[in-house]
Amino acid sequence: MTQLPVQPAWRLAAASEQRRWLVDQLWSEDAVGIIGGEPKCCKSFLALDLAVAVAAGTPCLRRFAVARPGRVLLYPAEDALHVVRQRLDGICAAAGTALAELDVQVITAPSLRLDLEADRARLEETVATLKPRLLILDP
Repeated sequence: MTQLPVQPAWRLAAASEQRRWLVDQLWSEDAVGIIGGEPKCCKSFLALDLAVAVAAGTPCLRRFAVARPGRVLLYPAEDALHVVRQRLDGICAAAGTALAELDVQVITAPSLRLDLEADRARLEETVATLKPRLLILDP
């Protein structure tokens, strides 16, 4: 059996680390979170706006600055891919950028089930290979 990690109390940090934001005041760096709400309240649009903002380095919702832009990996399970493309194009137009210039990678698998080990392993490998700054799983 492996012992739990320990260290002397005097070596613990005296103050908490300052929160680092991926999207200022909206989404912290290294956060795992859920965008929740009633059906049809634009959760998917918010997720797509986050994707464009992080990939482009433009403010999310034209208000919240992005500290460290980078690649986005997106799995849009609920919408047809052409609909996702149309929505991304519209968000890009509002943000003053072009979709073709952004590093937004879309998982096009017809199914991705996190309750299946094989699917989780494929997702982990994809994330490890692409190293996205933001991963969006829109179920």
